Amino acid sequence: MQDLFNTRLPDGERPDIQLCIFPHLKEFLVLDLRETNPQVLLINSDEIFVEEFYTTVETEFSQILREGKDHPFAHLIDLPVMVDDLVRDTAMTAILNRMGIHIHHEDEIPTVIVFIVSGGVLSSQSDMVLGGLKNLLKEHSGDETVSQWEDTVSRLLSEEREALEQHNQQELAATLGGQSPDMFTLWENRN
Repeated sequence: MQDLFNTRLPDGERPDIQLCIFPHLKEFLVLDLRETNPQVLLINSDEIFVEEFYTTVETEFSQILREGKDHPFAHLIDLPVMVDDLVRDTAMTAILNRMGIHIHHEDEIPTVIVFIVSGGVLSSQSDMVLGGLKNLLKEHSGDETVSQWEDTVSRLLSEEREALEQHNQQELAATLGGQSPDMFTLWENRN
C-alpha cells in the first residue's frame, strides 16, 4: 500500500500523467509529470463531459452498432467491450484536450496511469491513500505543493467516502424494497 501511487511503467519509466479519479465526485486530480516542474490540476468533469463528448460517443456507437453484419451475434456479444473502449478513449481524449494536449500522431500520446479511489481501500485505509497521494505530490512537486493540495485531497477523500456510503444505502434500500435486479430472496417465482 505504501507504493500505491508510486507507479512505474513496465520499462521502469515514470508515466507522463497520473489521474486520480473519485468515481462518485465531479472533481478529479491530474498530476502532469511531462515538464521539469510538474503541475497538479483539479479538474471538474463538467469541463470534460460537454456536448462534444456526448456527440462523439453517440456517433461512434452508432457506427460500432452497425458493424459486424457477417457475424451479428458475435458482434452483439462483443458490443459491451467495444462500448467500454469507446467511452474510455473518448474520455481520455477529452481530458488530454482539456490539459492542452492535442494528439495528431500516435507517437504523441503521453503515458497515463489512472487511479480509481473508491471501495474498500477508501473506507478502511483512507489515511494510507492520503499518505500515498501526499508522497506522490512531494516527490514530484515538493513540499510547497503538498501543503497547497493536502486540504483538497483530504476533502476529495472525505466527499468520496460520504458519496459511496450514501450510494450503498440507496442500493440496499432498493434491494430490500424489491426494486433492484440484485434483489436477494430465499424463493423467487417469476412465472
